[in-house]
Amino acid sequence: MKLLYIIAFACCFVHKSYTQLLPNAHTGITLDADQFIGIDTFDALYYTKDQILYKKWNSQSWQYGDYSLGNITSVHILNPLKIIVFYANTNTVLFLDKYLTEIDRIAFNTLSEFKNVSFVSPANDTNFWIFDSNTQQLELFDSVARSTIVTTQPLPTIPISQNSNFYYCWLANDTQLLQFNTYGTLTNTFAIEHIKDIRVSTNHLVFQKENGLYRLSYTTNTIEKIKLPEITTKQFYVTNEILYIYDRSTIHSFDLTPPKK
Repeated sequence: MKLLYIIAFACCFVHKSYTQLLPNAHTGITLDADQFIGIDTFDALYYTKDQILYKKWNSQSWQYGDYSLGNITSVHILNPLKIIVFYANTNTVLFLDKYLTEIDRIAFNTLSEFKNVSFVSPANDTNFWIFDSNTQQLELFDSVARSTIVTTQPLPTIPISQNSNFYYCWLANDTQLLQFNTYGTLTNTFAIEHIKDIRVSTNHLVFQKENGLYRLSYTTNTIEKIKLPEITTKQFYVTNEILYIYDRSTIHSFDLTPPKK
């Protein structure tokens, strides 16, 4: 089902002068990784090294790898019981359980309706979001039926980044940040230029620009620049109100919860 949307109607213009958010810093965690994925709601740590996905929790550790699929493009741990791993080179999505055991895989090259997937992110139940670069459309895809549930109209450009939670999917291009609900309806558009990456939590989205990290509240549509020490941000992640930043050797964490008055 194709759903029409009008960007102009949903547009929310953002001023260039942002307020500042002053987070509380915590002790860092040493990590040697190619890519820091994140820390889930149970405080388990995920990262990749040499094409292998690792999970560490307390004194236990698990790993998953399939070299035939190439490099891991992205990993989503919104639901730690059903982890999504995307391999762009082979157009394949895997689903892993909490022990990093494979429970399902979808090879889009083998589907009757071929899709050239650029981005993957979670939705709800058995569904997840994909961006098909051939059609330049965002789709809500049913992993059980192996079919598309919702399709938006084609977007002008392929996004730079995609992320989502159980309620919304966000796409960032070079000039805008777009918010879609689970019906595929465009619910908000923010005129923000040069976003490099986005991460989503329950009530906020954190996005990266050349000059730092910002928090956008999608309940109040307000933006705050996060005031941080001099840290190189290789990857970042947000769980609840904790911001994690990986600087190539250490995971730094910052509490984004406003101090009580």
